[in-house]
Amino acid sequence: MTENKKVKVDVSYVTKRYELAPKKSDKLKSLLFKTKFPEFWANRGVSFRAYEGETIAVVGTNGSGKSTLMKMVAGIVPPTSGKIDIDGDTSLIAINAGLKGNMSGRENIRLKALMLGMSNEAIDEKMDDIIAFSELGEFIEQPVKSYSSGMKSKLGFSISVHTNPDILIVDEALSVGDATFTKKSLAKIKDFQKQGKTIFFVSHSLGQVREMADRVLWMHYGEVRMFGPTTEVMDAYDEFVKSYKALSGKEQEKYRQKYRQAQQEFTLNKYNQQILSERRKELLVDVLPEDEETRIYSAIHHRYTPEKW
Repeated sequence: MTENKKVKVDVSYVTKRYELAPKKSDKLKSLLFKTKFPEFWANRGVSFRAYEGETIAVVGTNGSGKSTLMKMVAGIVPPTSGKIDIDGDTSLIAINAGLKGNMSGRENIRLKALMLGMSNEAIDEKMDDIIAFSELGEFIEQPVKSYSSGMKSKLGFSISVHTNPDILIVDEALSVGDATFTKKSLAKIKDFQKQGKTIFFVSHSLGQVREMADRVLWMHYGEVRMFGPTTEVMDAYDEFVKSYKALSGKEQEKYRQKYRQAQQEFTLNKYNQQILSERRKELLVDVLPEDEETRIYSAIHHRYTPEKW
């Protein structure tokens, strides 16, 4: 039972907002001069818990906010609001994650491993193993900018699994490699499962999801559509995919526009009212205690952005 296991990742009311500014310089102006640009909320009030030893698959259509959420869990980008509590070291495996194009594969191994907390001595000890697992051979001395997507994925995966993280996040990194390397990587992930690691697995391979995951987090246009046992969630997800594909091109576009508009019109205050309403229904009351409303408001509006500063 998960209730008796240690919580490794606790995500509460997390959002991520982007400003649709034409240029990077415009974003700076928006901070300095309070210039307003249209907003887009890639994640809208995401909450879930992951326990020690769990493997959680994250599924959803393109643009559902999966990668953004995993980058926040990995600590690569900060949330706009809400809270993420992590118990342990995380390692994100994604194409290009932490890799420097002008540096060789060998130099990237040292740089990324140092960033993940390894000492130079430990890196020297594992260097040959990392290179061997990556299958890059003589290409390890070449600049990473000359690598294919599959080669970058192999390098990133090899570095991450040899740093022995508590929490491993695999974001589509296996979808671009060859079948042999994918098989070897899945075996490595299964080995981590046996060690009791907490693993997040982002994939469009529904077969891999059903095989590997204990629970599935279904993201849908920035929100959690469903979170629960693998078979239950994947059966519902399969039904959604079938019904969506049955729509005409115009109907699919109308569906996407509806949710994109919701992502642009989302506000923390509207979300706060939604959560209060759901909480009242849950408790079968008309009014929540004041301290409960204050607690929910504070959790939802907890800010990470420069606006807070």
